[in-house]
Amino acid sequence: IIFFAWWFLLLVCCVRADKKVPASSSQQSQQEETISAKDALLKRGDHYNYYFEHKSVIIPHDEKKFRGGEDAASTSDRLLVVADGVGGWAKHDVNPGLYSRLLTEKVVELGTTKEMADASLVDIVHKANWMAAEEHLGSATCTTLKLTGPKEITTLNIGDSGYSIHRRRQSDGELEVLFASVPGQKRFNYPHQIGGQYGDAVKEVAVEMTHTIEPEDIIVVYSDGVSDNLFPSQFHSCLDNAMDEDDKNNIQSFSLAADCIARQAYFLGKNKRFDSPFAQGARQAGWGNYQGGKHDDITVVVAQIRAGDVSLFVDEDPYFEESITLYKGRIK
Repeated sequence: IIFFAWWFLLLVCCVRADKKVPASSSQQSQQEETISAKDALLKRGDHYNYYFEHKSVIIPHDEKKFRGGEDAASTSDRLLVVADGVGGWAKHDVNPGLYSRLLTEKVVELGTTKEMADASLVDIVHKANWMAAEEHLGSATCTTLKLTGPKEITTLNIGDSGYSIHRRRQSDGELEVLFASVPGQKRFNYPHQIGGQYGDAVKEVAVEMTHTIEPEDIIVVYSDGVSDNLFPSQFHSCLDNAMDEDDKNNIQSFSLAADCIARQAYFLGKNKRFDSPFAQGARQAGWGNYQGGKHDDITVVVAQIRAGDVSLFVDEDPYFEESITLYKGRIK
């Protein structure tokens, strides 16, 4: 009798231990809401999933340093924007840097509002263009990148500012250029540009693209002061030099990488014997035996795709503390 009582008690305990307690309707509804919220975040590419870690460096043309140059950059964890103010406006006593700076600020401002969370980059840049043009005369080229979903970025390029995407090959551990944008030009050295009524229509000249990305992919966004003097493959030495010593897939100092690229472009732009990308393009366009770099305003944004919660991010860049560094003095 004692044996059977013990066996019966053990059986009941095992059944109870294996039996799941059903959730109440309110608990089940709360769980479903949590899951659907996370799915929505993943679909939108919000901070729950991927974000940009980044730093920017701007080196103005030597003769434009007194007014901060004509390039501009504005950035967030989901948006990267670079604009190059068209220098010809200076002949009319207009500082094109005012328009380009407000343009990039408005793109980031609009692109992070709830009202335009699902808007296309064409619509965002179009609206930002007219908002900036209402306050300042001028025109600019413009490159915008936005995280739009899991493993996805959407880009919009107007004119000859641009961007490139880089990834480290598994086969040999070397960086490779996955993509580099092509300048949008009416003819050589005459890029498309926006500037309210004085510029091109965004919808007519913008090139919009979508790219599949992975964590640790590197993105470089730049004005033509960079691309006129360096090919994207030439960024790799600067990127490698900024990597974490213990993890060659992760950039330790974004400002060091951006500064390295910017300084290389600056000095090559002043080298009259250098066979620059601009010189090669000039000869193809029939500019005779053109040689040398092209001295201009220089803007570089270096970013890397991170996976995780951006609210936990801590900036530990050991080189420059500022998100955007603007050179004001002599470059040594």
